[in-house]
Amino acid sequence: MRVARAIVLLGFLSMSVGGCAIKAPPVSKDTILPKRIVDLQATPREGRLFLQWTAPKENTDRTPLTDLEDFRIQRSEGVLIADECRGCGGTPKVIYEMKADPETRGKKVSLIVEDQEPRKVYVYDVVSVNQKDHAGAPSNPVTVYWDYPPSPPGRVRAERGDRRVSLSWDPVAGATGYDVYRRGEEDTFSLNPLNRPPLADTKYTDLNVENEKRYVYSVRAVKRVAKTDVEGKGSLGIPVTPMKLTPPAVPSGLAAVPLKEGVELNWRKNLDPDLLGYYVYRRKVGEEKFERLNEAPLTGETYLDKDAEPEQEYDYAVTAVDNSPRRNESPLSEEVRIKYLY
Repeated sequence: MRVARAIVLLGFLSMSVGGCAIKAPPVSKDTILPKRIVDLQATPREGRLFLQWTAPKENTDRTPLTDLEDFRIQRSEGVLIADECRGCGGTPKVIYEMKADPETRGKKVSLIVEDQEPRKVYVYDVVSVNQKDHAGAPSNPVTVYWDYPPSPPGRVRAERGDRRVSLSWDPVAGATGYDVYRRGEEDTFSLNPLNRPPLADTKYTDLNVENEKRYVYSVRAVKRVAKTDVEGKGSLGIPVTPMKLTPPAVPSGLAAVPLKEGVELNWRKNLDPDLLGYYVYRRKVGEEKFERLNEAPLTGETYLDKDAEPEQEYDYAVTAVDNSPRRNESPLSEEVRIKYLY
């Protein structure tokens, strides 16, 4: 009888297609599930595994997901033989249930997993669950090949420069690469290193820094395990403050002209972009040391020495100074000698 009823019902529906449209039966609330997570990532960091995904904000019928309750992290595992997995493909088990904050809808969610064992292969996925305890479809699976993480790099050295920091360190046994991390003095290290992919060399130059700002660096060794880069713990933090240490170019073309008011000095303009100004120096012929004549840097390329004594012979020189906090000063320009007669 059940089969007959089904046939009759199908016949009725087929005859009704050409007539008025038939409304679809209402969808049961029990079949409305959280939308599937599709961006699960697994990232080894400092001997641990960071799982990260975006929390769904819609249900499978595209209605707003307002009753998200928790996430279930599932895992299956196998044994790593050479670069292959033996025993993978089993049914995943729930290893952790994570309460979902209502504010996480549409935002990144992360979880740290620390129970990985050496020479194992793990496959993770995440399931969203609503308040009725109805689970959505499992997320995209991610596979992680695991082994003992490498040791931290030793003797990390840092050299500061003008808007640059150069790092170097000793090689780590078994490492296939290195990751470099940077943070501000009051910040924490980000999840991702400055370099992509891991560095093959034991040195790195960071050119994306500001002078006079204090940074802290840490280097971590990486070991390639099949298709996964397992990262070890980081070196001790190395504080570095980039700064400009090179002075401007030496001024050129210095000339001295005796005037009634004193000795006028002129020179060519320096083209340094961070030029603050110039200092003028004078000494009497026969003296060893120059004396600086102006207290504040000159912004122009001329200076009148009103204190020159008649009949006295002088040597003059000029330096350029930059606008850095250290006021880096160039060497003395080529000297010019003049006997003040007017």
